[in-house]
Amino acid sequence: MAEPENTSRSSVFADFLHPKGQFLSRVLAVLRFDPAVYREIQADPHAIPQAFVAVIATAVLAGLGQGSLAAFFLGIAVAILLWALVSALVWGVGVLLLGVKAEFPRLLSCLGFAYVWYGLLIGASLPFLGVLFSWAGALLYLGSLVLATRQVFETSTERAVLVAAIALGFPLLILFGIMG
Repeated sequence: MAEPENTSRSSVFADFLHPKGQFLSRVLAVLRFDPAVYREIQADPHAIPQAFVAVIATAVLAGLGQGSLAAFFLGIAVAILLWALVSALVWGVGVLLLGVKAEFPRLLSCLGFAYVWYGLLIGASLPFLGVLFSWAGALLYLGSLVLATRQVFETSTERAVLVAAIALGFPLLILFGIMG
């Protein structure tokens, strides 16, 4: 006799499809700039797969605003790389500058969700309005990055802005120094 299937077990995939699942509510809370969502995400040791999906979904949206299939797939790869790189830079600056004891996977999860603002890049190829979509996506992401950093590091907004400025500004200075 076959044993009944255990339906109480939840999978990561089932959570995305469930109408009361955490994923959609977390994305909406990020879009509302709700600081409590970052505390919830960082407390969930299983939030990394959801953050990964948030980055991929955002990259897909942004890729729809591009003209070619190659740019679409390249955008997805770049999004994943930038998510990991920015998370590592923010974490490194926070640990070295603030002396925080934050765990990298928790920051990685939070910054993955903060990435959803780049979904606005879907409108980047629109004539005249494209630049507004691009700037809005970048600035709103920066605001979410600061909020996530503040929550994970349990620090002030000013210190979170400083961490973000150093973590994002230093590589840009190096890049412009190499190119200029």
